[in-house]
Amino acid sequence: MSGGKDNLLWLRVALVALCFALPSLTLIPLGGLWLWEKGYALYWVAGAFAFVGLAFLFQLAMFRRLDIPLRGPRDVELPEDAAADSWSPRETQAWDAVLDVADTVKVDDLTSWSAFWALGKRTIDAVARKLHPEQEKPLWEFTAPEALTIVEQVAVRLKPVVANNIPLGDKLTIGQMIRIYEYRSLIDVAQKGYDIWRIIRMLNPATAVTQELRERMSNQMYRWGREELAKRLARAYVKEVGRAAIDLYGGRLRVEPEDLQTHVTEATERDRRAAAKVEAEPLRLLIGGQVNAGKSSLVNALLSEIRAGSDVLPLTNGFTAYELKREGVPQALLLDSPGLDSTAEPLQALVEEAANADLVVWVASAMRPDRDLDARALEAIRAHFAERPNRRRPPMLLVLSHVDRLRPAREWSPPYDLDDASNAKAASIRGALEAADADLGFSDEDTIAACLDTGVGLYNVDAIWAAITEKMPEAQRAQLVRTLQDIDKGFDWRKLRTQAANAGRIIAKAVFSGGERRP
Repeated sequence: MSGGKDNLLWLRVALVALCFALPSLTLIPLGGLWLWEKGYALYWVAGAFAFVGLAFLFQLAMFRRLDIPLRGPRDVELPEDAAADSWSPRETQAWDAVLDVADTVKVDDLTSWSAFWALGKRTIDAVARKLHPEQEKPLWEFTAPEALTIVEQVAVRLKPVVANNIPLGDKLTIGQMIRIYEYRSLIDVAQKGYDIWRIIRMLNPATAVTQELRERMSNQMYRWGREELAKRLARAYVKEVGRAAIDLYGGRLRVEPEDLQTHVTEATERDRRAAAKVEAEPLRLLIGGQVNAGKSSLVNALLSEIRAGSDVLPLTNGFTAYELKREGVPQALLLDSPGLDSTAEPLQALVEEAANADLVVWVASAMRPDRDLDARALEAIRAHFAERPNRRRPPMLLVLSHVDRLRPAREWSPPYDLDDASNAKAASIRGALEAADADLGFSDEDTIAACLDTGVGLYNVDAIWAAITEKMPEAQRAQLVRTLQDIDKGFDWRKLRTQAANAGRIIAKAVFSGGERRP
């Protein structure tokens, strides 16, 4: 009984509070109506924006004065116009073509279904011509499953755009949108009625002029907002269609993720006899250089055990593969190459092996000024990938060996500060690095000075590992493109046999089930 009285008391208090609040709450819509009729609404909006801006500046100044961060740490996001890191050079060119379409998009490109389709087709055609320039009609260079996949991808990517940018985009049903579109003719009727009202309103010229100016400003702001929204949606549509089209015509949709995780290329299958068996396609790290440059010594240092021949005479006969295991490094094969000499055969073989590599570590001796052979080999590798825009060139590092033998020859007490000009040994190493970079086309951050002689003492092997680890993301992107192309280059007769068998079963089932239904 007591609880009922308490509830009744609270109800009476609430009713009294509501009676006091209602008159005040009615001032909000009535005040807005008064501002609109008197023509002060835009001034009120401008004043509100100015007040908010001043408050924001005051808050910013106070946060800086108190040394308070404005936002917490967050993941770095790529700009929306950035090309994907895993794309090949030709795919990046296709993305530039997509951005050109997005930059020239017009508001009218999304006013009807036919215009909507034409804009998408123009985007897809721009990508197809970049990725299949050899085809007269590149637009149809995809399979039926790929077409279904691209529809799925575009739909998934556009869903948040529609839900977050179109008013009630996540609430209106398709039927409601169709009905709204069918009633669009009522807009013209309303516009004609409003024009008649504007003529009648001229009976009071003073009020009419003020309201006419206000409405023109309002209509201009509405038109600008509508056009800006439509343009942003059109650009987003073009970009999402473009990204999906690059995946489509680049052949990425032909490969299922599980196939990519288990596929092993022919080059790796060949090297399995020399290395431990691997479960999936590994990274392929190629070590190259001239005879006696220190390649095998580098392999030994990276493997932390003597597994490659290292002596005054070259003992490596052909390419040798080693399974590379190190914490924090993905599954990899380390490929030791035969040393280059003046003949053409080793150079051609090295270029062919580099075509299957994901990272190239070039070893050059600091004591050998004759680097023409190194330069020709590196230029041949770079030219090989420049002629194949569908492939990503693997990242390349330069290890400058034998720096312990530089002048003064008898001095060797690492580590050295290469910026210390007063130290003769450091100055010699720095000069050798700069000369090697200029001769072989490497940047300073991609070159490591090293001593690989275990008798003298290994120097900078950790720096080599750090440089390799830093290049791993780029190497993995090169590996992805290489593996995708290897999967797609052959004809899978076993899959064709399975497809034919499945089709036969479906046809047989349809024939026999149809026969059973006949009287």
